[in-house]
Order: sequence, then C-alpha cells, then structure tokens
Amino acid sequence: MKARYGIVAVILGLLPMTARAQEEVKITGRVLDAAGRPVAGAEVASFWMVQKGTMTSHQGAITNSEGRFTLSMAFYGRGQAALLALDKDRKTGGLVIVEEAAKPLEIKLAPLVHLHGKFDCKELGKRPKWTNVYLMSGQARFAMCASEEAAFSFLLPPGTYNFYAYGTDIQRVTKDITLKPGESELDLRTIDMPATIIARHKGKAPPTWHVTDARGTKKDAKLSDFKGKWVLLEFWGYW
Repeated sequence: MKARYGIVAVILGLLPMTARAQEEVKITGRVLDAAGRPVAGAEVASFWMVQKGTMTSHQGAITNSEGRFTLSMAFYGRGQAALLALDKDRKTGGLVIVEEAAKPLEIKLAPLVHLHGKFDCKELGKRPKWTNVYLMSGQARFAMCASEEAAFSFLLPPGTYNFYAYGTDIQRVTKDITLKPGESELDLRTIDMPATIIARHKGKAPPTWHVTDARGTKKDAKLSDFKGKWVLLEFWGYW
C-alpha cells in the first residue's frame, strides 16, 4: 500500500495543477478623467455587488494620488475579465476588458448611467420572492444585484452589456442592454419573467406521466394507481 501511495504522489506531482487556471495575476494601471488627468481615490475591481443600493467592490483597489492602482485577480480559465473603476463620489466610471497577459492599463472615466428596474411574473400573479441579475461585458461577468424586492439597480459607464436575470419560480431572461453617452438613467420598468414549469403546476394536479422505463411496475402505470400509497418523486437537474 505504501508503494502504491508513493506512485500516486509522484504522478500527482508530475500532472499540471488545475489550480493554475485560477492563479492570481497582478494587474497595474491608471485611472484618468475625461481630460486625461489622474483620478485619486477611485475604486477598481473585477467584481461588484449591489448592497443596500450601493455598488460595493470585491477585493478592489484604491488609486493613489497619481491615479495608479495594483490588484491581483483570477481569470478562472476564461482568458479575460472586466475591470470596472468608479470614482469615490460614484458619479463617473469606466470599464475595460483585461487579458491574462495584460500590459499596464488605462481606464478613462465618463458620467455614469443609472440602470434600474423591477421584475414581475404575470403567469403567477405575483412578483418573485428573490431575484438576481448578473451583468457581463464580453465573456466577463463583473457585477451582480440580488434582491428580495424583485428589483435591481446599477451605476455603469456607457456601453453595451449582457443582462442575465433569474430568480425563485421564474425562468432566466437574457438581453443586451446599451447605455448611451449623455443619458443619466435607463429605466427598464417592470420586466415580466416567465414562470418555471414546476411553479406553473404548484398546488395543482400533476401532469400525466409518460413512463419510458419502469422497474417493479408496468410502463403504463398512472399516478392514480398509487392512490392511498406513499409516492416519492425525485427531480434531477443540472446547470
């Protein structure tokens, strides 16, 4: 057994570690205003969360008096990420796509646009109990807003983003959102989310079975055949 463990240890030592795809890379750069002047006190991060209506960075960095920053970030095998910079007053911001072998970056700030809206589900006659929105630029996911009020709110620089929303008892909705320079806000108002198939049948009689294989019972078995007996239904899924 000891020899076997020794062989396994040697093999593992020779194999490339999958963690390498998640190793952190040091990123440096400068944040500048529209006139090209350095912006001190700006916050730069590859991921932002909206908490109590405020954009909060995850493992971000603050620019110095020369507008310079250094941070470490992982690419998780995607090859690219997005860096969002916001000034300390949350009035201007800029976003750049970063490659793993990135040279020193330059992020220019522009007036932010307030993207906001709500969710509803007309099929169920009520708003979802919980929702979440991810924003992506290219292949890079850089911001999220989870809510128990079926609402979302972001401060973003002008640009085109992929909007990915999902929640309790509702199907996901994706769309491209374009924020134009010069506009102060984009109100998406109320987005109607389609219900999941399970939510549509909640509290109702289950749909008719279609048995493709059976063990211990016949293939044409109906749910009514088990009336008065315990029946276990196990649902499988993946994502």
